[in-house]
Amino acid sequence: MSSLQEAQKVFQAISDAELNGHSSCLLMITTVKGSAYRRPGAKMMMAQDGRMVGTLSGGCLEGDLYHWAQNVIKTQKPEVHHYNLTEDEMWGLGIGCKGEIDVLIEPVRIHQAFWLGFAEALKANTGMLLALELPEGERFYQGISGEKVGLEGKMPDDAEPWSFPWHGKTEHKGTAIWDYLIPPAKLIVAGAGHDAKPVVELAHRVGFEVYVLDSRQLFNNPHEFPWASQWIVDDKTIDATDDWYGAFWLIMNHHQARDEAALALALHSHPRYVGVLGPLSRTREMLKKLEVDSLRGISLFAPVGIDLGAETPEEVAMSIVSQLMMIRQQTQGGHLNGRERIHLTT
Repeated sequence: MSSLQEAQKVFQAISDAELNGHSSCLLMITTVKGSAYRRPGAKMMMAQDGRMVGTLSGGCLEGDLYHWAQNVIKTQKPEVHHYNLTEDEMWGLGIGCKGEIDVLIEPVRIHQAFWLGFAEALKANTGMLLALELPEGERFYQGISGEKVGLEGKMPDDAEPWSFPWHGKTEHKGTAIWDYLIPPAKLIVAGAGHDAKPVVELAHRVGFEVYVLDSRQLFNNPHEFPWASQWIVDDKTIDATDDWYGAFWLIMNHHQARDEAALALALHSHPRYVGVLGPLSRTREMLKKLEVDSLRGISLFAPVGIDLGAETPEEVAMSIVSQLMMIRQQTQGGHLNGRERIHLTT
């Protein structure tokens, strides 16, 4: 899946390699048929000196890809390579994934105006579209509301308009691949208790941008929650901005008055998800006190989490974050056992 965070990491590595005098390539999966380790949009870099950042196949194909990447670095011409992983006799690797994938190998010189502009735009942490004709041809990038920039500079504003998807995706448009790079989903964890720590850490590790909301600064600070992006001690900060539109909310203060206040904020922020820790009867009582008659258009999960039989804080965190991922990825959850395909979206 396409990830803004992964793109930032890869292009930082490309920039670092160039600063050290080594040319490098961007590698991106463009097509997947059947099963594969990664999905379209997955990225990594390979440098002239052998450095690699990221992975496309869990190590199965990187050695072969490195050979082709060295050739692309020499010719400075992009190439697309096809791998049929069902041909096990050819690879002799006993690969578990039996699909087919196409990988674009794109030479990148950060000092070139196009790639320099794209790398800088990535740092803004806003939505981006990168379009690449395959295997070579037109290249352009465009922000959500900004101008379209191509290899030759600014382009006429005739690009097809695009909406802001909930998460990154990569799709074919004619002979080109359109790669939507979307900022990570925001998760507001209301409550800085001991059991919130594994939730915040795990959510951060799976790609959420986590904010901890708790007025108790003694508990809500970078020392206690080093995985958070921000530590909010004044809820007026949330009330006064539209930056939280579509955010995920987790209510876990273990204090009913504070939970009610956080729940009220969540319900008025156009949330994508609201999870409430504790029994359903308690949540119903809070909704009654808040005089909430209808939850139309709001995904409220109470009790929060997936039924994993969780008891310890770490197990509960796994249950909660699993549900967060399910909603973010727009899947139905459930067992993979018996499925012909692991990823049902493509």
